[in-house]
Amino acid sequence: MLSSCATRRLKTIVGNGKLIRSLNHDLEENGAVVYEDDTIIDIGKTEVMRKKYAGSKYINADGKLIMPGLINAHGHYYSFFSRGMSLKDPLPYTFLEVLERLWWRLDRALQHEDNYLSAAADNIAAIKAGTTTIIDHHASPNAIEGALDDIAQAALDAGVRNHIAYEVTDRNGMDGAYAGIEENRRFIERCYKKDKNPMLAASFGLHAAFTCSDETLKKSVEALASVKEAAGKVGFHIHVAEGKYDEEQSLKNHGKTVVDRLVEFGIAGPETIYGHCVHVNDHELDLIKKTGTNIVTNPASNMNNAVGLPRAIDFVKRGIPLALGTDGCTYDMFQEMKFLYFGNKFINKDPRVFGWESGDVLFNGNSKIASKAFQKKVGVLEKGAFADIILVDYQVPTVLSTGSLPWHMVFGMTGANVHTTIVGGRTVMRNRELLKIDEKEVMARARERTPGVWERL
Repeated sequence: MLSSCATRRLKTIVGNGKLIRSLNHDLEENGAVVYEDDTIIDIGKTEVMRKKYAGSKYINADGKLIMPGLINAHGHYYSFFSRGMSLKDPLPYTFLEVLERLWWRLDRALQHEDNYLSAAADNIAAIKAGTTTIIDHHASPNAIEGALDDIAQAALDAGVRNHIAYEVTDRNGMDGAYAGIEENRRFIERCYKKDKNPMLAASFGLHAAFTCSDETLKKSVEALASVKEAAGKVGFHIHVAEGKYDEEQSLKNHGKTVVDRLVEFGIAGPETIYGHCVHVNDHELDLIKKTGTNIVTNPASNMNNAVGLPRAIDFVKRGIPLALGTDGCTYDMFQEMKFLYFGNKFINKDPRVFGWESGDVLFNGNSKIASKAFQKKVGVLEKGAFADIILVDYQVPTVLSTGSLPWHMVFGMTGANVHTTIVGGRTVMRNRELLKIDEKEVMARARERTPGVWERL
């Protein structure tokens, strides 16, 4: 296990760049960030910081953008193995068919080595795209015990900040449900009682309301409550109304909406993540707002599965905490932001919506949700925040200001523009070269494992 600060590191200055502290600050020319160990200790003009911290290590940004590391607020590492995969059945049409013919077969095919390799490969992709924090929602029904340790080890080996949960579900029998409950409880205890590693955090994962019985929800709530050290820090992570089927089954079997049912069991709250919320109604949105629960929208995945897009502009207008995830489709948040931007204009038939909001969700929304999860500021460049920093090599073709940044990101940048990635004060990529994990080795091992995974579908 890696120690958070086994030895104190030299203060480091990242300077001579266009500094973007957050979306709420003006862009600063010739700006600099100073960090010690894993924490930012000062910010200002480069010449001032170099005089103030003479003798410190200096990283020359050489005019590049100095930005906060990006955050993926909802992902599934295991989907890595679906890339290029052929299905054994006819192509699915309904969302339930997508689950039954693809995802539920894939997750049952995973073994512990596959858990590790999918997470390692996706963390590599994240580093290369400037994504420094990932909130993952894992499932491997035939490799449950220790599954979250597999994921955590891959994250630590790559050097990416990870917030992890296991998807509890009844769909593989009650023994599987109970094993998933225990895996969440055990890993939460590891994070908050034992390791206390600032690179790792946890939530209590649930697949979705339609695959969890009342008994399973009750036992999950009890299991989380049993880890006293997690009180006020850890909530639940669950898919909500991604497809209409979730709501239909809730009304049919329980006589209430998905959100009503989750509130009734005490699953809602400021630490809880609802993924998707494509088909929630106004009453449910009122409850989400009232409970302070977070929504994570995943537009690329929603388009891919043809389930529709959520009314994200309504979430924003209501003041519901909204963040951006990828559901495993990518770990390039520049790319996902484009889907957020274009998708919401399309469904609203209004080119005015989700311009500035797209940047606000990616930067502010994701920062807030991750900062709560890690009990420290994440995704901003300010004193006391984690030193998660990226250098973006973007030759500005017009005029760049913080106010215009979302449009530059949508129309001008991709993850391939990321030159350097720093996580917790450790440089994990410099000049597009990975420094902590061997990409060729990981990908070679993943290729070796792929035929076996596909054969087990």
